[in-house]
Amino acid sequence: MKKLIIAISCMASLFAPDLDVYAASGTATAKIGTAISISVDDTNPETDSITAVNVTHGDLAFGHIIPGTGGTVTVTSAGVVTPSAGLTLTTQLPTGPAQFKVTGEANFHYSITMDSSTTITNGNGDSMTVNSLEHNASGTLDGRGEEIFKVGGVLSVSNNQVTGSYTGSFNVDAAYN
Repeated sequence: MKKLIIAISCMASLFAPDLDVYAASGTATAKIGTAISISVDDTNPETDSITAVNVTHGDLAFGHIIPGTGGTVTVTSAGVVTPSAGLTLTTQLPTGPAQFKVTGEANFHYSITMDSSTTITNGNGDSMTVNSLEHNASGTLDGRGEEIFKVGGVLSVSNNQVTGSYTGSFNVDAAYN
Protein backbone atom coordinates (compact mmCIF):
# COMPACT_ATOMS: atom_id res chain seq x y z
CA MET A 1 0.00 0.00 0.00
CA LYS A 2 2.89 2.30 0.80
CA LYS A 3 4.26 1.67 -2.66
CA LEU A 4 0.93 2.58 -4.25
CA ILE A 5 0.67 5.87 -2.28
CA ILE A 6 4.26 6.80 -3.14
CA ALA A 7 3.66 6.00 -6.83
CA ILE A 8 0.44 8.06 -6.90
CA SER A 9 2.06 11.01 -5.15
CA CYS A 10 5.02 10.90 -7.58
CA MET A 11 2.65 10.83 -10.53
CA ALA A 12 0.59 13.65 -9.07
CA SER A 13 3.69 15.78 -8.68
CA LEU A 14 4.53 15.19 -12.35
CA PHE A 15 1.14 16.43 -13.53
CA ALA A 16 0.60 19.16 -10.96
CA PRO A 17 0.84 22.70 -12.27
CA ASP A 18 4.03 24.52 -11.43
CA LEU A 19 2.99 27.69 -9.68
CA ASP A 20 6.32 29.42 -10.29
CA VAL A 21 5.97 29.56 -14.12
CA TYR A 22 5.47 33.00 -15.69
CA ALA A 23 4.56 33.85 -19.30
CA ALA A 24 5.29 36.84 -21.44
CA SER A 25 4.60 37.68 -25.04
CA GLY A 26 6.71 39.50 -27.59
CA THR A 27 5.76 41.43 -30.69
CA ALA A 28 7.12 40.83 -34.17
CA THR A 29 6.77 43.69 -36.64
CA ALA A 30 7.48 44.19 -40.30
CA LYS A 31 6.61 46.80 -42.90
CA ILE A 32 6.35 45.94 -46.54
CA GLY A 33 7.46 49.06 -48.40
CA THR A 34 7.42 50.22 -51.95
CA ALA A 35 10.43 49.27 -54.03
CA ILE A 36 12.37 52.17 -55.45
CA SER A 37 12.28 52.56 -59.21
CA ILE A 38 13.53 54.97 -61.81
CA SER A 39 12.09 55.69 -65.24
CA VAL A 40 12.21 58.20 -68.03
CA ASP A 41 9.75 60.96 -67.18
CA ASP A 42 7.49 62.10 -69.98
CA THR A 43 4.93 63.98 -67.91
CA ASN A 44 6.53 67.44 -68.11
CA PRO A 45 7.06 68.72 -71.66
CA GLU A 46 9.25 71.68 -70.71
CA THR A 47 12.15 70.49 -72.89
CA ASP A 48 9.97 69.94 -75.96
CA SER A 49 9.99 72.42 -78.78
CA ILE A 50 7.72 72.67 -81.78
CA THR A 51 9.63 70.75 -84.42
CA ALA A 52 9.10 67.68 -86.53
CA VAL A 53 11.53 65.80 -84.31
CA ASN A 54 10.14 63.92 -81.33
CA VAL A 55 12.68 63.93 -78.51
CA THR A 56 11.78 61.93 -75.42
CA HIS A 57 12.47 63.33 -71.98
CA GLY A 58 15.04 60.61 -71.31
CA ASP A 59 17.27 62.10 -73.97
CA LEU A 60 20.14 64.40 -73.13
CA ALA A 61 19.71 66.52 -76.28
CA PHE A 62 22.69 68.56 -77.54
CA GLY A 63 20.80 69.72 -80.62
CA HIS A 64 22.03 70.47 -84.15
CA ILE A 65 25.70 71.51 -84.09
CA ILE A 66 27.90 73.07 -86.78
CA PRO A 67 31.49 72.12 -85.79
CA GLY A 68 33.50 75.15 -86.97
CA THR A 69 36.83 74.88 -85.11
CA GLY A 70 35.47 72.35 -82.62
CA GLY A 71 34.75 72.72 -78.93
CA THR A 72 32.09 71.71 -76.44
CA VAL A 73 28.36 71.99 -75.91
CA THR A 74 27.30 72.07 -72.27
CA VAL A 75 23.77 71.16 -71.22
CA THR A 76 23.31 71.61 -67.47
CA SER A 77 20.80 69.71 -65.35
CA ALA A 78 19.07 73.11 -64.90
CA GLY A 79 18.55 73.30 -68.68
CA VAL A 80 21.16 75.92 -69.57
CA VAL A 81 22.70 75.14 -72.99
CA THR A 82 26.04 76.75 -73.86
CA PRO A 83 28.17 76.08 -76.96
CA SER A 84 31.83 77.07 -76.83
CA ALA A 85 33.22 79.71 -79.22
CA GLY A 86 34.24 77.17 -81.89
CA LEU A 87 30.71 75.77 -82.41
CA THR A 88 27.41 77.03 -83.77
CA LEU A 89 24.21 75.64 -82.28
CA THR A 90 21.19 75.94 -84.61
CA THR A 91 17.51 75.85 -83.66
CA GLN A 92 16.82 72.89 -85.96
CA LEU A 93 16.63 70.41 -83.07
CA PRO A 94 15.63 70.72 -79.42
CA THR A 95 18.22 70.86 -76.66
CA GLY A 96 17.92 70.06 -72.99
CA PRO A 97 18.76 67.74 -70.14
CA ALA A 98 17.49 64.19 -69.79
CA GLN A 99 14.61 63.89 -67.34
CA PHE A 100 13.95 60.95 -65.00
CA LYS A 101 11.39 60.13 -62.33
CA VAL A 102 12.21 58.20 -59.15
CA THR A 103 9.30 56.57 -57.33
CA GLY A 104 9.28 54.77 -54.01
CA GLU A 105 8.30 55.18 -50.36
CA ALA A 106 7.07 58.68 -49.46
CA ASN A 107 9.69 60.92 -47.78
CA PHE A 108 12.43 58.28 -47.99
CA HIS A 109 16.01 59.21 -48.86
CA TYR A 110 17.79 57.72 -51.85
CA SER A 111 20.98 58.13 -53.82
CA ILE A 112 21.71 58.28 -57.53
CA THR A 113 24.62 56.42 -59.08
CA MET A 114 25.35 57.10 -62.73
CA ASP A 115 28.02 56.98 -65.38
CA SER A 116 30.35 59.98 -65.38
CA SER A 117 30.81 59.86 -69.16
CA THR A 118 29.61 58.04 -72.25
CA THR A 119 30.45 57.76 -75.94
CA ILE A 120 27.93 58.52 -78.64
CA THR A 121 28.35 57.18 -82.18
CA ASN A 122 26.83 57.69 -85.62
CA GLY A 123 26.75 54.01 -86.56
CA ASN A 124 29.69 54.38 -89.01
CA GLY A 125 32.48 54.21 -86.45
CA ASP A 126 32.61 57.96 -85.73
CA SER A 127 32.17 59.02 -82.13
CA MET A 128 32.08 61.87 -79.63
CA THR A 129 32.43 61.81 -75.86
CA VAL A 130 29.96 63.18 -73.34
CA ASN A 131 31.78 64.00 -70.08
CA SER A 132 30.84 65.47 -66.73
CA LEU A 133 27.41 63.87 -66.54
CA GLU A 134 25.67 65.48 -63.55
CA HIS A 135 22.19 65.43 -61.99
CA ASN A 136 20.07 67.70 -59.84
CA ALA A 137 18.28 65.08 -57.72
CA SER A 138 17.74 66.14 -54.10
CA GLY A 139 17.84 62.54 -52.83
CA THR A 140 14.51 62.76 -50.98
CA LEU A 141 11.20 61.51 -52.31
CA ASP A 142 8.25 63.83 -51.75
CA GLY A 143 5.02 63.04 -49.86
CA ARG A 144 3.73 61.15 -52.91
CA GLY A 145 6.94 59.08 -53.09
CA GLU A 146 8.27 60.79 -56.23
CA GLU A 147 11.02 63.05 -57.46
CA ILE A 148 11.74 64.25 -60.97
CA PHE A 149 15.34 65.12 -61.69
CA LYS A 150 17.42 66.02 -64.72
CA VAL A 151 20.82 65.00 -66.09
CA GLY A 152 23.20 67.24 -68.01
CA GLY A 153 26.66 66.83 -69.52
CA VAL A 154 29.38 68.25 -71.75
CA LEU A 155 29.74 67.05 -75.37
CA SER A 156 33.20 67.31 -76.97
CA VAL A 157 33.08 68.02 -80.72
CA SER A 158 36.20 67.97 -82.90
CA ASN A 159 36.78 70.55 -85.66
CA ASN A 160 36.50 67.88 -88.34
CA GLN A 161 33.62 65.95 -86.74
CA VAL A 162 31.87 63.77 -89.32
CA THR A 163 28.26 64.80 -89.95
CA GLY A 164 25.45 62.51 -88.86
CA SER A 165 23.12 61.68 -86.01
CA TYR A 166 24.98 60.44 -82.95
CA THR A 167 23.41 58.39 -80.18
CA GLY A 168 24.56 56.56 -77.10
CA SER A 169 23.37 55.66 -73.65
CA PHE A 170 24.31 56.14 -70.02
CA ASN A 171 23.22 54.33 -66.87
CA VAL A 172 21.35 55.96 -64.01
CA ASP A 173 20.50 53.92 -60.89
CA ALA A 174 18.54 54.87 -57.77
CA ALA A 175 18.77 53.08 -54.40
CA TYR A 176 17.42 53.77 -50.93
CA ASN A 177 20.03 55.08 -48.47
